[in-house]
Amino acid sequence: MLDQSRRDLIVQSPSHLDAPRGVFALRSPVRPNPIGLSVIELVDVADNVLTIRNIDCADGTPLLDLKPYFSTTDSYPDAQRP
Repeated sequence: MLDQSRRDLIVQSPSHLDAPRGVFALRSPVRPNPIGLSVIELVDVADNVLTIRNIDCADGTPLLDLKPYFSTTDSYPDAQRP
């Protein structure tokens, strides 16, 4: 669970990279803040309102940031970029 992850690491050495990186440059759950990551489906954008589907969080959780989908790391076989 994300809320039980370590919070004392700020640099990590992932096995797929050749050098250490700061946790905010990685998609690791081991980070000093309790912010999670979820791949969602963006259904609609209208009047500055985003309609999304398939988010993995509790009801009422704020959505802080959106990132583009990258098939190399997010890997949902049937996903499509708009």
